[in-house]
Amino acid sequence: MDDLKCRPNQVISKLKYNINTSDFLTLEVCLKTRDPFKSLVATILTQNTSDKSAKKAFDLLESKVGVTPSNLSNADLEVIKFCIKSIGLYNNKSITIRELARFIQETYHGDINKLLDVDPELARKELTRIKGIGNKTVDVVLLTCKGYKTFPVDTHIFRISKRLGIKGNYKVVSEFWKNSVYDTLNAHLILITHGRKTCKAINPKCESCMINDCCRYYDGLRGS
Repeated sequence: MDDLKCRPNQVISKLKYNINTSDFLTLEVCLKTRDPFKSLVATILTQNTSDKSAKKAFDLLESKVGVTPSNLSNADLEVIKFCIKSIGLYNNKSITIRELARFIQETYHGDINKLLDVDPELARKELTRIKGIGNKTVDVVLLTCKGYKTFPVDTHIFRISKRLGIKGNYKVVSEFWKNSVYDTLNAHLILITHGRKTCKAINPKCESCMINDCCRYYDGLRGS
């Protein structure tokens, strides 16, 4: 990827966005509760769902059941489904959340920090064994709540990366950004915001884009 038009840190510095924590459910939950388990559940809820919709589901789940390993592991699956039925894939997510809760309750006596504080690679390996939890979901919590140098790659970041000329699978793109930017959390949030506001999948706002001078996709549109 030596032929990129702009260095990664240049890209991030050009993107002048004000980050609002309420736009990122995992970050908001982590800052308010300092609880990685709650944050992981919140991240699961945001999969293929807007953070705004996921927040409503999270708040209802918290009030009706309580987002703790003990409460969720003993909860009736139908109750969990009821709490999060307003979001996409709620049937699958309900199963994932209860399986996660039971795993943490039974293996780590209800304390997810016993897993996360040991080794991020072990945490990733253990948690991704649960159906419905992938590398991105784990990486979001490791970065946001634990400060590990990971770089979660969602659909927005994949899209922006490809348009800039950064191509590859999850691991390749994640490693590229992780090893190329000064502040991984800030870069992660800025890129997602850029994807939501400007570099959209359909009808991207290329003419007003702050990094169109860095973009291979924009070059293609102009025939250059």
